[in-house]
Amino acid sequence: MGEASIAGMCRPRGALRAAALLGLLLLLAGCSGGAVGGEARDPGKPAGGEDPVGEMSVREMVGQMFVVSLGGTRSDYYIEKMVRERNVGGVLLFGYNMRSLPQVRRLTGELQRLSMATEPAVPLLVAVDQEGGEVQSAPWVSPQPSAAEIGASGDPEAARRVARRIGSELLEAGVNTDLAPVVDTGFGAAIGSRSYGENPELVSRMGSAAVEGFREAGVISAAKHFPNHGPATSDSHTGLPIVDHDMDTVLSRDLPPFAAAVRAGVPMVMVGHLLYPAIDQENPASMSPQAIRLLRERLGFDGVVITDDLAMAGARQGGSVARAAVRAVSAGADMLIVSSPPPQQAEAYDALVRAVRSGGIPERQVRASVRRIVEMKEDYNLYARH
Repeated sequence: MGEASIAGMCRPRGALRAAALLGLLLLLAGCSGGAVGGEARDPGKPAGGEDPVGEMSVREMVGQMFVVSLGGTRSDYYIEKMVRERNVGGVLLFGYNMRSLPQVRRLTGELQRLSMATEPAVPLLVAVDQEGGEVQSAPWVSPQPSAAEIGASGDPEAARRVARRIGSELLEAGVNTDLAPVVDTGFGAAIGSRSYGENPELVSRMGSAAVEGFREAGVISAAKHFPNHGPATSDSHTGLPIVDHDMDTVLSRDLPPFAAAVRAGVPMVMVGHLLYPAIDQENPASMSPQAIRLLRERLGFDGVVITDDLAMAGARQGGSVARAAVRAVSAGADMLIVSSPPPQQAEAYDALVRAVRSGGIPERQVRASVRRIVEMKEDYNLYARH
């Protein structure tokens, strides 16, 4: 939906509040979709047909750009404050947050109800890293083979089947987003068996099939780690990897699996904290306007660009998470993963609000990012579920 459409749908704040309350009442009554007062509602859209972006304040929009972690297995003061006062767009669950299917279902339900009861009533992304193999921490999801094992089979249908099963089982607990598949080519540092293989054509077939499997399950997926962490010889968790490929190699080896994922309709692409001098001699991809422009213009990606975790050393580079957040959004990122302690999450949020209000980051850019985020949530029926 373009800017002209946004302007034509402006509503009074009271209308948005009424729409949010109506949506919450429907949720508590066990209704999703259906007719209200004789008027049918599209179950994949916000209640009342409102535009939830056109009337958002800067603070509300900035909040939607954050995916944050929480401390334990239950909702607590800090995460509730991030939802209630900062309108965060999502939460990321780690192994220590997840004990069982009933526990995670309660946790995600509590957080979604809080988000939907808080104006402007936007459902949360609830994300995990559930790749199969060595990266699978949701205890109720059946164990699946690693990407390397699936790639060795040469069968894209196996990749599709595994992704569909993971996605379906995640949804049982209200987890609607999987930060997968890995479409890096190669088995370098921090990747190993998480990659489908060393042949970009093979990785392209497997990765695009996995994207289709997640979509069939109704789960948001994220192709990672753009432009390709596979050849890196160091880990971006502990430093800034440098991949010294020339541009011909970037285009012929690194990017094809991401291009295939884009053609398959992947809703998110995760940009990594790694330096490709052929693309940008100074900034890691997650903070590089050139890298994100390559993704947008060369690959034609118009979905949500999300960063890898800004708590990682490759993102901070000795500085603060707040500085990394401002750099990433300035470069064109739409969403930021921040698993740092709550004070650092709040500092990053405040720094980004200041950058937008001062004009350092154009408000129209932030509004365009949030529109992509909200449209993705609509496309995957998150409003209907909550």
